[in-house]
Amino acid sequence: MDDTPRAANLISVDELTAQLPGTVLLDVRQAGDRPDHRAYLDAHLPGALFADLDADLAGPSTGTNGRRPLPGAEEFQKTVRSWGISVDTPVVVYGAPASPAPARAWWLLRWAGVRSVRLLDGGLHAWAAAGGTVQPGAADIPVESDFVIEPGGLPVVLVDEVPAFAGRGLLLDARPAVKFSNPADPEAGHIPGARSAPVAESFDDSGFLLPDEQLRHRFAGIGVGAGSEPAAYCGTGVSAALEVFVLAVLGIRARLYVGSASEWTADPTRVLER
Repeated sequence: MDDTPRAANLISVDELTAQLPGTVLLDVRQAGDRPDHRAYLDAHLPGALFADLDADLAGPSTGTNGRRPLPGAEEFQKTVRSWGISVDTPVVVYGAPASPAPARAWWLLRWAGVRSVRLLDGGLHAWAAAGGTVQPGAADIPVESDFVIEPGGLPVVLVDEVPAFAGRGLLLDARPAVKFSNPADPEAGHIPGARSAPVAESFDDSGFLLPDEQLRHRFAGIGVGAGSEPAAYCGTGVSAALEVFVLAVLGIRARLYVGSASEWTADPTRVLER
C-alpha cells in the first residue's frame, strides 16, 4: 500500500471506486463564495452528504474574528456525528475541480481528530468523465456516530502570531496574485511580509493536482521546502485550507490562519500593503 503523504491526502477516481462502499462522501460545492446546495440536489456522487461551507464548516462571526471562524468544538462534534463519521471512518471530500471548499472540510475533519480524510483529485468532473454514476436529491440520513472531537489535529496560527511568520518569510497568501497587490483595487492588498502563493497554480488546467516534483519546485521558489513550517491565509480561511492541503501532500506541515484577511482588517491598526 502506498503510504506517501500524497496517498494519505489525495485519492483518484479509480481508487475511490475500488473502496466503495464503506467510505463517507462529503459534497462541498459552492457557487461563487456561497454553498451550492442546489447543485448537490441536482447531481452528486451516490450516497454523498452535503457539507455546507457556512453552516457546517464555520462558526458565528463576531465582526472581529473573520468571516468564517472555526465552529465551536461541541457544535462541530454534533455535525461530524450527524454525518455518521467516527474517528476511523474513511472520508472523501469533493467539489468542483481545484475548488478550495472541500479542503476546508478536509482541514476541519483532520483538525477534529478524524484519521483518514482525502480529497478527490479532479473533483466531481473527474468522476463524471470516468463514467461514474451520479444521483439527484438528498442522500439517506446516516446512523449517528459516537465521535468524540479531539481538537488540534492540525495546527493554526493566531492573529498575534502572524507577524512572526511574515518576518521569517513563511506567511503564504493563497489568493490570486491580483488580490495580493493591485493599487487599482481597494479590496486588494496583503499582510505585510507575506509572500504570494496563489493556490490555483498548484493545479493543472483540468483541476488535477500537479505532480509532487512540480509542486516542490514551485514552493522552493517562494522559500518553502522540507523542514519548513509555513502559515497560510487568504480572505476567509478557505483557499488557505487548500494551500495547507497541497503542502500536506508534500509532507510539509503548514499552519492555517483561520481568520485570514477578514480578521486581520477588522482591526484598523492592522494594515494591508498594496
